[in-house]
Amino acid sequence: MRGKMIDGLLPSGHDVPFAEIESAFARLAHDGRRHRRGPARALVATVIVVGPPERLVPAAEALEHVGDAGVRAILISEGTQAEPLARVAEGVVAVSGLAPGYLKNAVAALRLSSLPAVVWWRGGSTGAFADLADLADRLIMDIDQPDELWGAAVGLLDRTALTDLRWAMLTRWRSALAHLFDLPSVRSGAGALGMVRIDAGDAPSARLFAGWLKSSLSWPAGATLDIHITAGHGAPLECVLLDCGGVAVTLKMREGRGCFEATSSAGASERVVPTGDASLATLIGEELGVRTRDLAFERALVAAREIRA
Repeated sequence: MRGKMIDGLLPSGHDVPFAEIESAFARLAHDGRRHRRGPARALVATVIVVGPPERLVPAAEALEHVGDAGVRAILISEGTQAEPLARVAEGVVAVSGLAPGYLKNAVAALRLSSLPAVVWWRGGSTGAFADLADLADRLIMDIDQPDELWGAAVGLLDRTALTDLRWAMLTRWRSALAHLFDLPSVRSGAGALGMVRIDAGDAPSARLFAGWLKSSLSWPAGATLDIHITAGHGAPLECVLLDCGGVAVTLKMREGRGCFEATSSAGASERVVPTGDASLATLIGEELGVRTRDLAFERALVAAREIRA
């Protein structure tokens, strides 16, 4: 019994046995060349998305919107099947209900070995996640409750490049705060850091941001960290307040929620920063352009695991 293909996933695709995926790709590529005007798009990477069915459909839509990224997309949901049903469209294959023990072999068979491989992990067994470290040039974590996954990721830091999609969502917040620390009055007070308060709509984002602070600043023994989770808001962070030796540094969402303000009590240092496009397509599009290890993220991840919200 091969189960059922995920509703809404690759509606224009064709169902094929797993062993015939590559030949189906070849037929679709040949048909595409006959009907396409201009040169074919060059492939630059394989993107493997693993997750539950309900999270694969938006991932497929996001990759479609990335447009000219030039990737072969492999979408896999876990199940109990050794020979699961597959559906193929041009440049994309969906594999439904694959038993976790077969995930590594399936990815090895379907990825393009001559190109970088990026794994976008949207859910599944942690052991299968670790199994992919030797096949992936980069692992992008993207799950709601990441504690167990973060624990596994720390053990993989020397085997592949890792990140969490939350890290991309926090980029502008990190950049704005780093800009304020360029001010001499703020920088000189960093060694006397007394308190950090983070109000957030997403607890793991708050912990990751706090981990970045702890791993980036000289964190005095007496400094306190308070994280408050606010319900009903879509932004990963709402407000960040630091007491740097009597100098207050604040990042706070504005009421319109399209931007946040970064201020320091030490003088005229206010900045208004757009939150930017946080759509799934934009975030994963940005991540596909990164190829190297991010040491700042790795240090933040290690610190974040020791923080509770």
